[in-house]
Amino acid sequence: MQMALIGFDEFHMGSSMANPEADGLTALAGLLEKNDHKLEFINTPLDALDKLPWDVIIIPFPKNQFTEDEMTSLQSHLENGKSILLLAEWGDLFGHVDFLNELTTPCGIEIQKDRVTDHEEHVTQKVELAGVVLGEESIPHFVRVQNFADHPITQGISELIYFSGCSLRVSEGASALASTSASSFGDIDLDSILDEGEIQGELPIAAVSEMNGRLVVVGDSNIAANGYIEQGDNLLFVQQAIEWLSFNI
Repeated sequence: MQMALIGFDEFHMGSSMANPEADGLTALAGLLEKNDHKLEFINTPLDALDKLPWDVIIIPFPKNQFTEDEMTSLQSHLENGKSILLLAEWGDLFGHVDFLNELTTPCGIEIQKDRVTDHEEHVTQKVELAGVVLGEESIPHFVRVQNFADHPITQGISELIYFSGCSLRVSEGASALASTSASSFGDIDLDSILDEGEIQGELPIAAVSEMNGRLVVVGDSNIAANGYIEQGDNLLFVQQAIEWLSFNI
């Protein structure tokens, strides 16, 4: 297994991989180090570099948009045979969807402005008062994902827990890695009700493309966050995604 130089984009993220809270990514940092990869933090604009030096760039839900020059740098990164892991989010928080799609759509992956909701295949949590369990509360946008394509990233994966993520549209040049159940839908107005114009069915939530380099897109950044990475097979999925992007599997 070869070591990869991995660049973690903190410049656009607005928070740090050193954040130990539930929404932080210290567990991911530990995973990379455990697998003997070299991790570097990207704290400058990507267009400040003549050539991006990293084998894999991790972009975890950027809150600040990329400039046109930065987008060109990322496209060139893929064209040069390198890799990107892009973690999106639900809805269109911080207006991230359109500018990220400038990078992903030419590779056959389009991020959707919705929140995947499933009233059948979802997580429940206990409701407690003063230490007494009163019952369980359904969380339909915390979705259980159990449909997987045959791919090195999905080997040994039986279930992902998808915490308020969006769906993806996959076209020629890309393939879906994981999809929701037939009862799920893309909730555009975030009311947890299937409305006219909202798509119901098996929705892709993770996809890959090898048109230019290797690209993995997941519609939920929480899949790699401290509070959620150990739910289901999320940890194994993220680990195998990194190894595939590093050309180790």
